[in-house]
Amino acid sequence: MRPVLCLLLCVVLATPVFAENVVLVNGTIIDGTLKARFLGNVRIREGRVRDIGAFKPVAGETVLDVKGLVVAPGFIDLHNQPASELAKDLGAASQINQGITTAILGGDGTGPYLVEEFMLPFDEKPPALNIMTLVGHGTVRRQIMGADYKRAATAEEIRRMGELIDEAMRQGAYGLSSDLTSEPSSYSTSEELMVLGKAMARSGGVYITRAREGDRALESIRDAIEIGRSAKVSVQISPVKFAGALAEIDKARMQGADVAADTAASMTDKDLRAFLQHPWVMFASDGEMGVFPNVLGKYVREQKLLTLERAIRKMTGLPASRAGLKTRGVLAKGATADVVVFDPLQATVVMKYVFVNGTIVVKDGQATGERPGLALR
Repeated sequence: MRPVLCLLLCVVLATPVFAENVVLVNGTIIDGTLKARFLGNVRIREGRVRDIGAFKPVAGETVLDVKGLVVAPGFIDLHNQPASELAKDLGAASQINQGITTAILGGDGTGPYLVEEFMLPFDEKPPALNIMTLVGHGTVRRQIMGADYKRAATAEEIRRMGELIDEAMRQGAYGLSSDLTSEPSSYSTSEELMVLGKAMARSGGVYITRAREGDRALESIRDAIEIGRSAKVSVQISPVKFAGALAEIDKARMQGADVAADTAASMTDKDLRAFLQHPWVMFASDGEMGVFPNVLGKYVREQKLLTLERAIRKMTGLPASRAGLKTRGVLAKGATADVVVFDPLQATVVMKYVFVNGTIVVKDGQATGERPGLALR
C-alpha cells in the first residue's frame, strides 16, 4: 500500500497548478463585499469558485496551504495603461504581480470606436489578464473633426460622433471616457458631452472623465454629474484631485445620481486622507506601477488609514460594480475565479498566487507565463 500511496501523492504534488481543480486551504478570506474576514477554504474548478468556507478537499484536487495569507478577489483597475503598452507585453508581469486581473483600457479618452477590430488581436493572442475598453471621446472627436478640432463642434458633427459612440457600445465598449485636460477634448462644450453621454446611454455603460483643472475644476465636476443625471448613466471622476469634489459627489448621491471617483493614492497633498477614506472613492493605477501594493503596505498596514477589508473592496467589488462585472470582484460560489493570495504583513506586499479565469498566472511571486485573459465585451 505504501508504494501506491507514495505514487499517488507524488502525482498530486507534481501536478502543475494551471486550469485544474485547485483548493486553497486555511486562508484568511476577504471577499470584496466589506464582510469581515474569515478563515476558510476556496475551491477553484473549471474557471469558477465552486465552494468557499469550511469543507475538505477530495481526492485528485491540488491543495495549496495558504495559512496566514489573505485570499481575495483579483484587483480591477478602472484606469490602466494605454492599450499599445499591453500589446507589447501580453505577459503583463508588472500588472499581474501587483494583483491586477482585469484592466480597463482607454480611460484617458483615447479608446477605440472600432471596438471589435481593436479586441480581435487580444482574442487571437490573449494577455495574462482580462481587458475591457472604453470608447474615447478624443478618438471620435478627431475622427469627425480632423485637424479642425480647436473649436466647438457643430450639431451635425456631434450627431456623427454620437453614431460612432453608439456603434462602439454595441460592439462591446463598456462606457465613454473623456480627458478634458488634453486636446481635442479640452475644446468640447458641456452641450456636446451631454449629447454624447445620451448616445452612450442607449446601451448602458458608464461615463468616465478626467475633469478640467484650475478655475474650471469645480464647474467640470458639476457638469459631469449633470451629464450622468440627464443621460441616466453612472459617472466616474478619474482621478479625483481635490477634496471639494467629494462634497459634490456626496450631494449628487443624496439626490439619486450614481457618481463615484478613483485615485492612484500617490499624491502628497492634504486631500489624500479624505480620498482614501471616502466610501465612493476607489483605487485605480492611472497608468502608474505599484499602486495596489502601495495602498496595502503604506496606507493599510503602516498608517492604518483604512481597514484591509475596505481597501480590498475599493480594489475589487466597488470597481466591478462600476464596470458592470457581475461575476468578478467578489469571492462567492459561482464567481469567476480571478483570485489573489498575498501576505499582508510583508514589508512590500507581493502576490504569492494570482489566478485569472481559474488559471494560475503568478506562483510563488513569479509570473508563470500563462496567458488565460479574456477580451471582455
